[in-house]
Amino acid sequence: KAVVSTQSTGGDNYPATPLKQFVAQTIFYIRMGGLLVLMTGNKAFDIFGVPVPQWYAGLQENKIMTMVGIFFMGNMVESSMLSSGAFEVTVNGEPVWSKIEMGYLPSLEHLITVIDDKLGAGEGAGFTPDITNLGGNF
Repeated sequence: KAVVSTQSTGGDNYPATPLKQFVAQTIFYIRMGGLLVLMTGNKAFDIFGVPVPQWYAGLQENKIMTMVGIFFMGNMVESSMLSSGAFEVTVNGEPVWSKIEMGYLPSLEHLITVIDDKLGAGEGAGFTPDITNLGGNF
């Protein structure tokens, strides 16, 4: 007789606060604007009739490295703004672990114990993941 499991697992991204999302989006637009200005050379200053600043002339001399730096640094700041650091575990829709509430990540053994307790499993009848196929050293 086949046994059908009614257990469910899933995952999702925990959203950042609206302020952090706004800051990340603003940084994105500033970064894209900066890259566009660098790609146009001195034309943006010529259009507005403004003399080219000395610091901008230095950036133009190393245009590719400046563009790479703006791209990666902006991406790093955006990512850190959007990262919530959440690690939430639910069993059948009920929360069993929250890094946001607890302040730290559980060890694998502790997490298995918490899941076993939630499932009401007794000794030897609990949740036993196949950690040999997860990779790494456990």
